[in-house]
Amino acid sequence: MTISKDEAQQALRDIEASRLAMREIIRTHRGHLYLWLWGGIFIVTPILYMLQPGKYWVVANWLAVGGTVASFVIGWSQGQQIRKKVDRRFVAICICLLAFGYGVWPVFLGAPHSNKAAYGYGLLLWMQIYMVAGIWFRNYWLWIGAAVTALLLAGYVFFPAEFWEFSLLGGVTLVTSGIYVRFFWN
Repeated sequence: MTISKDEAQQALRDIEASRLAMREIIRTHRGHLYLWLWGGIFIVTPILYMLQPGKYWVVANWLAVGGTVASFVIGWSQGQQIRKKVDRRFVAICICLLAFGYGVWPVFLGAPHSNKAAYGYGLLLWMQIYMVAGIWFRNYWLWIGAAVTALLLAGYVFFPAEFWEFSLLGGVTLVTSGIYVRFFWN
């Protein structure tokens, strides 16, 4: 079977159109919604602490619960659009990190001594998961986690009076990373 030059060119155009459509689908499901969601929560949380430190833990916990529910909704919704097998080993690593981070380490090392330390500890634990995800999937999550970690540690160690502002910058980093991932990442 032979095809004409026009048929070959049309087939190449069809392949390119299919490739571009697939790239757009992948781009819209790369995690930017999670970055926007959690970046927003990380922005609201330090502002909440600065405005009403007495109500901080109650509202912060509700924000975390709401963010977790929203994350599952996003995952479920995107799973309906793109079917991809869940990497169970990666999920197991995340569960181990969270179990040790919230269960084992505080028992042996002691609870954080202040709201600032507790908040920073929780964020650093999640940034560790971002970095593991970046290493595991060989993508941008590593650099986002490293950037937010650097901001948090700089605020905590070098600028303790401005820690909450540095934490706010961590949230802004997540949101702007989500914008970059959604609109400019190839």
